[in-house]
Amino acid sequence: MDTLRKTTAAFFAILFIVTAVLALLLFNFDRKAFTAQTYQEAFAREDFYNKLPGMMAKAITTSDSNNGQLPMVMQNMSEAAWEDFLRALLPPEALQAMGDDVLNSSFSYLNMETDSVQVNLTPLKAAMMSDTGTQAVLSLLATQPDCTLVQIAQITMNLLSSGEVAFCNPPADLQPLITPVIAGQMQLAASIIPDQVELAAAPPQNDPRPRLQTIRFMMRLSPILPLFFLLTLTIFAVRSFKDWLNWWGVPFFISGFTVFIMGILGAPVFSAIFQRILVNRLPVYLPSFLLDFTSNLASAMVKALLIPIMWQGALLAVIGVVMAGIGFLIKENKAV
Repeated sequence: MDTLRKTTAAFFAILFIVTAVLALLLFNFDRKAFTAQTYQEAFAREDFYNKLPGMMAKAITTSDSNNGQLPMVMQNMSEAAWEDFLRALLPPEALQAMGDDVLNSSFSYLNMETDSVQVNLTPLKAAMMSDTGTQAVLSLLATQPDCTLVQIAQITMNLLSSGEVAFCNPPADLQPLITPVIAGQMQLAASIIPDQVELAAAPPQNDPRPRLQTIRFMMRLSPILPLFFLLTLTIFAVRSFKDWLNWWGVPFFISGFTVFIMGILGAPVFSAIFQRILVNRLPVYLPSFLLDFTSNLASAMVKALLIPIMWQGALLAVIGVVMAGIGFLIKENKAV
């Protein structure tokens, strides 16, 4: 009978070890993988913010706003021209603030706090209406081919009529004349550009986010299972204080040590797994532009996940060693 009891207890101890390792991984993944801060810290060291002007240029040129409504100086701007213009217009700190806003909006959408992912263009509009915007346009015109005689004549006539400026590099003598015109056109363009551009929206049917929330809820409940096995183990095995120390201490140590080793050595494996998951699942949940950053997302997930579980595993292993050691000393004292 005693052998059966201990065998059953050993079986539940093994189940505790397996589920405890999984629970630590899943619980920490839920806490870290679905917050914008995790990726903001990673992207600050990567190339995300440098690519933001390209994202914004694509959003502007593909938005519902009719490009023909823009002033002449901005009507024929391609996506590449918009990107160059935005880089001249917005300093790196403004780009980072807008990038953080995109990430916050993305994860608010993912966590079902909002129904869309949007990029805030208010800092862009404010810059366009300032002297920085005018100088950015002049710098953009300077990158274009020199104006032909026909275009110069057209610019001169338009300054006296509609005020439209051809998209070419004007002579230096004309720049003082066209600068106030460009400033006015920039203010007009800023009034046309929306305050926010939508990057993704919840589908009217078959929204995948509720399924994700169910999965996350199960992740948060994952520690219940190892606690159940630990309680069952205690019922079958613990008959004294020494039994409690040994039967809890050894599984604690094995679980904690396993998680600690995974935290140290598991980065390449987990990074590959997360990157594969992101490639397969990300388009269902988030805007497609984040696909360009799957490796960065995977790296951020791995770092956010492995660092806390490494320390949690170390703590659990230390607790297990202390408990098992005290149990061993009690046994040795009785032998004396």
